[in-house]
Amino acid sequence: MKKVIVILSVFLLAGCTAYSSSTLTMERAIGSVIESGPKYTNTNGKGYKYYKPRDFSVLEEKDFNLVLLNNGYNFYFNVDLNGYYNSKSNNYKIDYVVDNEVYFSYRFSYNNIDGYISIRDAKNGYFYIKMLYNYSYIEVGVKEKDVKKAVIDSAIILSSINYNDKVIEKLIASRDLVSSESTYEIAKPKVENDRNILDVAEYDQYKE
Repeated sequence: MKKVIVILSVFLLAGCTAYSSSTLTMERAIGSVIESGPKYTNTNGKGYKYYKPRDFSVLEEKDFNLVLLNNGYNFYFNVDLNGYYNSKSNNYKIDYVVDNEVYFSYRFSYNNIDGYISIRDAKNGYFYIKMLYNYSYIEVGVKEKDVKKAVIDSAIILSSINYNDKVIEKLIASRDLVSSESTYEIAKPKVENDRNILDVAEYDQYKE
């Protein structure tokens, strides 16, 4: 048992370093995380489980919306059980168009699951990240030097989500998923043209 724990710890340390390597592009880093990231979970939610990196803590949890804390940054984590449930009947759709005008914009697909990431320069020293994958998303605002780590951490968490079909079906039947419609949002800083950096019409083009 001790040998397993030691090996696992080494893997996590080595994996994090590999993902964060400056030689990896953002696209390759995301792909590496999703394809070879943790295949287990360590945190339970209502109808789902996920892997929470050891340097993260849960600051707040409200049904399917969580605020995770890491290195002084709040990661706003929304678990979309409705999106996952609708995907079973092909009623889930992501309408996201890559925007070459922002700091980074990328649409991807792994394991037959679509996702995207958008990173915008808030012009205040912070970069605002939204990453959607595996029917859920994370939003966080970080300084430029921490962008890559925040992207990797978000990919690790989102790709690790394991949904419980039986529990979700019961929640759907009892209409206990209404609360998932209200989500946390990062405070919206103003940009030069006085439009919100996370403007819904422009930034969040996801719909079911």
